[in-house]
Amino acid sequence: MRKEEKSLVKINEDSFLNKIKTFIKKIFNKKDCNINNVAPVDESLKSKDNKKQKFMEEVKRIEDEETKLLKLQQQFHNGEINEEDLTETQYKALNDLYDRQIDNLKKSIEIKKQKIKKMQEEGINATD
Repeated sequence: MRKEEKSLVKINEDSFLNKIKTFIKKIFNKKDCNINNVAPVDESLKSKDNKKQKFMEEVKRIEDEETKLLKLQQQFHNGEINEEDLTETQYKALNDLYDRQIDNLKKSIEIKKQKIKKMQEEGINATD
């Protein structure tokens, strides 16, 4: 056999696979160049994450306070705590909680009244 027959086949540089190969090489080379530009983006993402984290902590704190207040309300209803046992801030917080609950119930009742009224009107129209 000749030496030429044993050698590898030359690759056509215009082939489809070669174009894909060069394209991928270009992409990875660009990523290497852009690594230095990524750091400011990471800082902005960190600041956004910090803001989100602070917001989530605030929401959790509010939920914890609301949960404690609801437990206090339950203890008050069960007679475990008397009105005299409450501090002034606890008393005020419970008062505010009762006001919010009453307002929510009034809104709920009004919405249900509207639904009933609408259903009655539809019932009257259906029988006509």
